Amino acid sequence: MSLPRFNAVPHLGAVFAGTAAHICYAGRPMTAPTSPLHAAAGIICLGSLWGLMMSLAKLATSAGVPPVSYSLWQSTGAGALLLALAAWRGLSLGYGWEHLRFYLAMGIFSIALPNANMAFCVKHIPAGLMSLLVNLSPVVTYAIAVVIRLEAFSMPRALGILVGLGGVVVLVSPGVALPSPDLLPWLLQAILTPVLYATGNVIGVKLRPTDRNAPILMAAGMLGGAISFLLPAAGALDQLYVPWPPLLPGEWALIAVMFVSVCSYILYFDLLRRVGAVFVSQASYAVALSGLFWGWLFFGETVGLGVIVSASLIFAGLYLVNRRPPAA
Repeated sequence: MSLPRFNAVPHLGAVFAGTAAHICYAGRPMTAPTSPLHAAAGIICLGSLWGLMMSLAKLATSAGVPPVSYSLWQSTGAGALLLALAAWRGLSLGYGWEHLRFYLAMGIFSIALPNANMAFCVKHIPAGLMSLLVNLSPVVTYAIAVVIRLEAFSMPRALGILVGLGGVVVLVSPGVALPSPDLLPWLLQAILTPVLYATGNVIGVKLRPTDRNAPILMAAGMLGGAISFLLPAAGALDQLYVPWPPLLPGEWALIAVMFVSVCSYILYFDLLRRVGAVFVSQASYAVALSGLFWGWLFFGETVGLGVIVSASLIFAGLYLVNRRPPAA
């Protein structure tokens, strides 16, 4: 697979400048309600950062960074910063059995495995398609929750599952999204990523500690659980990779992933505090759209009619599944 059609450094520099500006915005004390314009800008920025990670993963793995090490370094950078922020705020992690069990299970299923699988597959398929598939996570989460009776059956939400799956069927149809039919197995394996995210979501509900620590602590613990799984896995699979000067293009992309991951966590928790989880969930739409844009910008990926139809169905499925009373 060839590297990008142009020098990506100036574009990454622009991303760094934009994300730094949003960090400054996210760090301001909340002295007044967030305006709708600021909230929408934050959601768009958050979705853009998450969508950018697909292209950065493709850049890194195409240049030789092993997928397991990609997931390891992404978790390490974000985990270190969240722990530092928690310590600065005087917060401390819980270390009881229910906490450690939650950190490890969520770290494996919500971070380590899906991120490694995403990095493994995005090397072979368009980054924009990966961003579309990742957004199936809420749809799959609801399907699993209904099967194990965590959620009650709802006809509109069940329809959302069918509509979302219809989008996947369109996406995997011959000649719609992939440059070659030989890449279909990689696209099918990529679907494991939202399935793993959904599994992590359900595990999070079942195993969440009863004391319900601050979200920043839960995220830091999850990242620690991911690192404790990925570090020995990288060694066992001979995928332990340490960036070392002089840095190569793939290593710069790996550093960019760590930086963007840190920025997205800061912005996510700030938006969660300011506007709530229901509004923040709308970032899913920005993830898909920005992922298609970054794929075009970095790799010249084109979006045909079939991809537009697939994206529309996936968005409609997301809307139906996420529709619920405000109190929920």
